[in-house]
Amino acid sequence: MDLVKIRTGVELKLYELTQEIVKEQGYELYDMEYISGSSTLRVFIMDPETKTAVIEDCIKVDRAFNPYCETEAWIPDDFVLEVSSPGVYRSLKTQKHFLDAKDDYVLLTLKANLKDEVVNELPKKYKKEKKIRVLLKNIELDKISVNLDGVDFKLGFDEIKKASLDPDLRG
Repeated sequence: MDLVKIRTGVELKLYELTQEIVKEQGYELYDMEYISGSSTLRVFIMDPETKTAVIEDCIKVDRAFNPYCETEAWIPDDFVLEVSSPGVYRSLKTQKHFLDAKDDYVLLTLKANLKDEVVNELPKKYKKEKKIRVLLKNIELDKISVNLDGVDFKLGFDEIKKASLDPDLRG
């Protein structure tokens, strides 16, 4: 269901190490990206209580990586670490991300146009739209329930190319 790619090799090792470090520091790992061409690891953390991270949180996690960077031979020499909050427009990639965003507005980029049975109930402006702002109402194992312009419908995770919070439309 996740909109996350499969991790292998160095990226998988970094993911496992990152999960351990972030947890030890008392935070949740929201997401992680490894850009192998530049040996850049982007780590997105959040405090489980506030659902965000401040600069002090990011510094704490950044410093916790230092001993590993000095002792682990498999970590690239030109390794660059970036630690930050997932941000207010955070990407939604896992079922937990979607669950945490329930009852919020989200911006979805679809792989294809909306199905005719849905489009027929919506204003014509949505006929060929692949980017839509919806209210996330419910999350199931393989699909989400949303509301767009007063019309409720379901979308499979396999129909979604990209998703993010859209705090500009929060109620």
